[in-house]
Amino acid sequence: MQCRFSELGPLELDLAFASFSGMEGGNLSAAVWVCDVVPPFSGMPLEFALQAQHQPASWDSWYRRQHAEILPRLQTQFRIARVLAAAREATLPPGRPPVSAQEYFDRYLYAAHGNEFKLSLFPLPTHPDGKRPWTHIFGGHPTMGSKSKYERICRDGGRFRFIRGLRELHRPKVILCLGQRQREDYLRAFGFDNVPPTEAILQPADIPARLMVYERPGTTLIVSPPFAGCQGLCSDALLEALGGFVAKWLRAEDFRATLAIATPQALPSAVDSPGQSSEPAASAFAAG
Repeated sequence: MQCRFSELGPLELDLAFASFSGMEGGNLSAAVWVCDVVPPFSGMPLEFALQAQHQPASWDSWYRRQHAEILPRLQTQFRIARVLAAAREATLPPGRPPVSAQEYFDRYLYAAHGNEFKLSLFPLPTHPDGKRPWTHIFGGHPTMGSKSKYERICRDGGRFRFIRGLRELHRPKVILCLGQRQREDYLRAFGFDNVPPTEAILQPADIPARLMVYERPGTTLIVSPPFAGCQGLCSDALLEALGGFVAKWLRAEDFRATLAIATPQALPSAVDSPGQSSEPAASAFAAG
């Protein structure tokens, strides 16, 4: 049952945030997880955005039909697809045809039985209603009025513990985290805060990109530059080089949703696989 936003106190908000709220989802059992700081969408009614989501969503066929006009504008998600397509290609045995970034985005990204799972550190977009700044939306609320209080609830409360619990339970091989300014939050949320880093440099062309790599038994966490902005990882060459780097910890079997492809014309669609469907309310965002 939906609660009025003004009635939600710190405890109710903490319980709501300790869930899949604000995550695109996909396949929790996938070898590759991708985590961004905030969700890419805005415009969801607050009454729903501030509720716990106990089941992961996915970009299933219903979701893709509902958001057919929005999806082509999601540049960060398309760049994630380019990285994953390159990682898949790097793991393939000789003779297997590659899948383009566009094909990966259109057919496989965040599928319920796909190759990856998408998370976000914090459950709400930067502009939750797509228009007004944070203080104009939450200014009258005793907890959410301060963005630092909201972030503290996530860090010190159930949100980060929920993310760490998911990692400990499902043990993905690789977690790719976008944005080095939030490195400490990524390490804390996934339980890598006491792991010493190693540095890797991607330089397929003139401009290098620095990665920070943290390894625990069974899981490697990679913190990359964001996939947007003037300092971001935006060029095709760098994104494909990142995919090749991620593939060091993967095998062809980790891309099982696309492994059986014989020819580009025979591409199956992982989004139509039977499994968890995105509920309509979970996809009520508009592009921000």
